[in-house]
Amino acid sequence: MIRRNKYALGVAAGFAAALGAFAPLTSQAQAQEPTNWQVSEEDFLLMQLMVKNYRMTYDVRGYQTTNGVCLDLADVIQSLDLPVRLDKKSRRATGWLFAEDQTFTLDRDSNTVQNVNTGRAPLTNEIYDTPEGWCVDTKALSRWFSVTFRPDLYNSVVKLESEKPLPFMEAIERKSRAARLSKRKQQTFDLAQYPHADAEYKMWRTPSIDVNTRVSYRTGGATPVRNGARYEIFASGEIGKVSVEARLASDDQGTPDSLRVKAFRYDPEAKLLGPLKATKIEAGDARLQSGQLTGTGSVGRGLFVSNESFQRNSRFSATEFRGVLPTGWDAELYRNGQLIAFQTDEDGDGRYEFLDIDLYFGRNDFEVVLYGPQGQVRREKSSHPVGRQLLRPGEFEYWGGIVQQDRDLIEIGRSNAAQAGRGWRWGSGIAYGIDDRTSFSAGYQSFMMNSQRRHYAEAALQRSLGSMQAELAGSHQLGGGFVTQGNLAGRFGPVNVGVDAMWVAGQYESELVSANLNYQANMRFDTALKVGSLRLPVQGAVGRASFRDGSKVTSWLIGSSIGTRGINLTANLSHQLFENPDEDSETEEQTRLSLLTNTRLFGMRLRGVANFKLSGEDKGLQTVELSSQKQINERTAISLDAEYRAQSKVGILGAGVSRRFDKFAVRANADVGTDGSFGLRLSTSFSLGPDPANGGIRFSERKLARHGQALVTIFRDDDGDGVRDPGEETIKDVGVEAGFRTTEALTNDKGMALVDDLKPFVPVLVGIDEASLADPFLVPSTKGIVVTPRPGVATQIELAVSPSGEVEGVIHSTSGFEQGGVELELVDHIGRVVATTVSEFDGFFLFQRVPYGNYRLRVSQASARALEVERPLSENVSLSHGSEIARVGVTKLRSASLIIAASSGGPGDDRTTGGAAQAP
Repeated sequence: MIRRNKYALGVAAGFAAALGAFAPLTSQAQAQEPTNWQVSEEDFLLMQLMVKNYRMTYDVRGYQTTNGVCLDLADVIQSLDLPVRLDKKSRRATGWLFAEDQTFTLDRDSNTVQNVNTGRAPLTNEIYDTPEGWCVDTKALSRWFSVTFRPDLYNSVVKLESEKPLPFMEAIERKSRAARLSKRKQQTFDLAQYPHADAEYKMWRTPSIDVNTRVSYRTGGATPVRNGARYEIFASGEIGKVSVEARLASDDQGTPDSLRVKAFRYDPEAKLLGPLKATKIEAGDARLQSGQLTGTGSVGRGLFVSNESFQRNSRFSATEFRGVLPTGWDAELYRNGQLIAFQTDEDGDGRYEFLDIDLYFGRNDFEVVLYGPQGQVRREKSSHPVGRQLLRPGEFEYWGGIVQQDRDLIEIGRSNAAQAGRGWRWGSGIAYGIDDRTSFSAGYQSFMMNSQRRHYAEAALQRSLGSMQAELAGSHQLGGGFVTQGNLAGRFGPVNVGVDAMWVAGQYESELVSANLNYQANMRFDTALKVGSLRLPVQGAVGRASFRDGSKVTSWLIGSSIGTRGINLTANLSHQLFENPDEDSETEEQTRLSLLTNTRLFGMRLRGVANFKLSGEDKGLQTVELSSQKQINERTAISLDAEYRAQSKVGILGAGVSRRFDKFAVRANADVGTDGSFGLRLSTSFSLGPDPANGGIRFSERKLARHGQALVTIFRDDDGDGVRDPGEETIKDVGVEAGFRTTEALTNDKGMALVDDLKPFVPVLVGIDEASLADPFLVPSTKGIVVTPRPGVATQIELAVSPSGEVEGVIHSTSGFEQGGVELELVDHIGRVVATTVSEFDGFFLFQRVPYGNYRLRVSQASARALEVERPLSENVSLSHGSEIARVGVTKLRSASLIIAASSGGPGDDRTTGGAAQAP
């Protein structure tokens, strides 16, 4: 930096001296009254103007005087980009400051300054003649410009402070926003460009175990005194190089009630079963996929294999969410930030299910939020876009499986008599991408229904049509009838529209099609209305169904959600009209209103659910549930709950307190009912598993068995090779990031940090929190390493921190002049860009805080296209101990046309620029 500033100073001084030669020497003596201060090189300053966190591009020269600090007026004008003309011949400066009505005139001969802020005023020892030009005292500049100039000599900056936004600041912010938008458009985050480190499967890996327990006591009301005890144990590990999960749960008396065991392998990269390229293999308590018109997704003991994408939908315009719901937990479902469903662990089966969730054309971002009894919060995000989910041309997907529905692999504690009649069910399906806009799928399913074995075949053709996507699907029940369905989803302006129609011919009945159905048609829409400053999402649907007995059902639904100031309120109004063909029967109507709200108030998380019946019998409020929770501190929370059911006319009020410790969490609840009932409940949860950092067993309040972990070792890479060599020390107290979120993990004395709560089988980039590095000259050698977490498994990785240096030089154009505004890149040995910079007006460029290593210097693709030059500049740029500054010197750009004439590089050769470089 010092070399560059001296270079710039010399040019500026020469330029200023040349201009000063035109000014009469006698006129300088008339400038203003003499002062005691004399120009001295020791008082020279090189400053930067700074507004908030922004530094102006150009340096400003100045001096430290006896009265403070003065700044060169020409430099100030240039740095702030002011429309002021400074004429040293006439010794005047004229123009306007920040607005056209803010005129400004400085006249050295009359020794006055005039603007709308101060009027006409004399100059009083405020301008100093220096070799650089007119040096104006910062106090005078503050008065003239109505902006406070506050010099900070320690940091070599002059801070500008203004009550009103300055035009150049608004321009900078506009450009900054535009740059961020442009960067988002041009760059896509691709995990494939980062190194990967996946944990190897083992013949035996000690399992991690999650434990939830609950004991309760209830008395009074309509039931006698009742004591209860319940537990759930969930374990995950590896046996025979496959992942294994097991869940043991009891009934309310503490007797073992169910045991589920599943062995599986998931691989997002589709490398399972050799040529079959499977992504999922499940054996034990597996889940069978749903069909479009036949059967719903089912869980039971059996086998499932698939090579489908993890985000693939089996149904055209609807999806479903299933997952693990530990005892005492609640689940909320959000679509595009809107709360649309809520579920509690009422039946204690350990699962949450959100079925038949509508999908709209375009973006469908879902988030399942799980709330634990001790204040835990877990989030599971997924995306289900409609319109971009067609298979690529030639892409082939399949699935197949067989399960005994709702039967556990190992049955204990119950006879399963209720589920015995469902029997075995099996199915398979394929999908193929025909072209960019068309895909085809087919499937077969067989299952028991109404104590009879049913067999089905179905097929579907999907086609993308501009801003719409259409599907034609059909199914045949072997030995029975047919059903045909048409679906259309699209976007018309700001409105998402979905239309579907179904026709049944013959005797057809499935889990998704009623036996009595003749035809049905539905239309859905989704849009957002602007009401003042609010955007009001609105969803609606209308449907008509006809049945073979002559009855008809007309239904409609309208819903909206308001999210403002932390309040999320969802309201749904539905109506059904039942038309009975029997003349003696009356037409039935049902209108229902449901309200769902979630907000934070006074530091409390509040949730409310209310259901009303607006027509028919028993009109009025049906149920209402209110719950609140407040964090007292990071580990302690209190809650208050209220519930009322109109049918039984019983209200319940409850309160609870929860506390999370390092090794376990506990919660105590008490409730009282209007019927005289009283209850107490105590819940605990903890996890235990292998401690990969210190050895032995560790206890934690986090869910070790349900989530993955990463054991990160951070070391100082002194030679910059990215590998930990003997003698290279580890670093303690360094933070770790996972998926660009800062975790609580800090490295210990051994340089190790354990990151918990990683979502299984979702690749995540694990890197170093650069802000936690105590030494400012140390930088991470890489952005991070991608790991694919597995439940209960700690993936071990090493991250290097390297000393850093600088790379500097000067860029000249193809004609040999200084070239500013060229975007440059430093590239490592594997072709990864590790640093970027832009050359300044004099061609000077500087890369700062570059890790030790060997690099290549090149022009970015965008600059190479714009300037029509080749990309490579220097093949060997090295930074190491003792060579912390690499001076490239003057580098001249080479015309791309010369490269094309001298080389036959193909499209992949970065010596060509494409576009303009390939023009004849």
